[in-house]
Amino acid sequence: MLINQLATRSGVSTRALRHYDRLGLLSSRRLDNGYRDFEECAVEEVRRIRLLLDIGLGLQAAAEILPCFAEDGELTACAEARQQLRVQICEVDSSIAALQQTRGLLSGTLDNLVES
Repeated sequence: MLINQLATRSGVSTRALRHYDRLGLLSSRRLDNGYRDFEECAVEEVRRIRLLLDIGLGLQAAAEILPCFAEDGELTACAEARQQLRVQICEVDSSIAALQQTRGLLSGTLDNLVES
């Protein structure tokens, strides 16, 4: 299928698909006219990439985890997936702590405001 068809079926822009292809996250072959041609399984591959990006992983981490998906589309308990997900949880915990600190400062500042 051509990139426009993949974009329509996956809900991902052609620009993003080209980027994934350049990074080796997707595989395509070039037609005689230079267009990218994707296999049917590319729709599922894009779904997996988007899932990993949606949980906050970067493209490099996603590339490391993609081989951990089983044929049925489920993420398996491979070492790379476990490690990347642990790292992501630590990053989320750090963000939450920073936001809680900021909220505390905002709340304290608001409490100290004198109404005029």
